[in-house]
Amino acid sequence: MSTNRILSIRRLGTGSVFRLAAIGFSCSLIPFALLMGVFALFGFHTVSWNQQPITGVKGLLASPFIGLFLAVLFTIFIGTFLSLGLWIYSKIRPLALQVFEDAKVDP
Repeated sequence: MSTNRILSIRRLGTGSVFRLAAIGFSCSLIPFALLMGVFALFGFHTVSWNQQPITGVKGLLASPFIGLFLAVLFTIFIGTFLSLGLWIYSKIRPLALQVFEDAKVDP
C-alpha cells in the first residue's frame, strides 16, 4: 500500500533533473529504436544513418545504439533547458510535487 503526499520544494537539484530526463528518454527511445530495428530486420527502411537506410541484421544491431545516442542527445539539450526553466520558476514560487511512498514493512 502506498501513501500519497504533497511535497513543497524550493528548488530541484540539477542532477535530479538530468537523472529524470535520462531515465525517461532511455526507457522510451531505446525500446522504440529496437522496435524499428525489428522492422529493419524484415526489410523496412525504418533505421537510417547519414540518410542511408540500414536493413537486415545490421539495422537490428544498429538500432539500440541509435536510440542510446538520441537519448543522450535529448537528455543533454532538454535537461539543460528544463533545469534553467525550473531554476527561473523557483525564483517566483515553490514547486508542489505529488509523491507516492511505499508503506514501510518491518522485518
